[in-house]
Amino acid sequence: MTVSTARQGMRKLDVGKTIRYGWDVTKANLSLLIVLVIVAALTTGIPSGIAESLEQPAPGLAALFRLASSILSIVVGIGALRISLRLHDGQEVALRDLFAVDWSTFWRYAVATFLYSLIVAVGLLLFVIPGIILAVRYLFFSYFVVEKRARPVEALAQSSAATEGVRWDLFVFVLALLLLNIVGALLLLIGLLITVPISYLAAARVYRTLTSSPA
Repeated sequence: MTVSTARQGMRKLDVGKTIRYGWDVTKANLSLLIVLVIVAALTTGIPSGIAESLEQPAPGLAALFRLASSILSIVVGIGALRISLRLHDGQEVALRDLFAVDWSTFWRYAVATFLYSLIVAVGLLLFVIPGIILAVRYLFFSYFVVEKRARPVEALAQSSAATEGVRWDLFVFVLALLLLNIVGALLLLIGLLITVPISYLAAARVYRTLTSSPA
């Protein structure tokens, strides 16, 4: 089945059901996912914190730590996507999967993320709404880079094709995840240990459905 066929078969995204799915898988793998979220946060947060503390006394060294934090953020981002897809597909995952990234995927992901951010930023400057539309249109670019090893422009095009016809539903879905994580953050940030995995797994569910991969 092609992406187009899958898109036609998915005229309405059940946001509540998708988020409940994310919760069910999170609950079934709770201990592992909490550890993954903590490790991911520390991996990117520690270098960033060190950079902040060195900003005044050693700006050059602070810049190096900021660069390290950015690199680790990409590595962890790729790993998180892969883990969410593997859990969705019923595969085994481990902590080491969070850092299992090859350099080819790393650079494609970095460039694609830059292009996505640039496109959305330009859209936001054009009275906001175009930026929101573009953000939803290219929402799944990173999944195509990570799983299909698509090149940056190709990944954006594939996301555009996959989201066609369901973009309003995807906007509601993203808004629901945003609100969910705001609630998680308000719970002394502890809630994010639950809401972040739910968000990743729910998004993996939508991606799988839109690209007609087996659930």
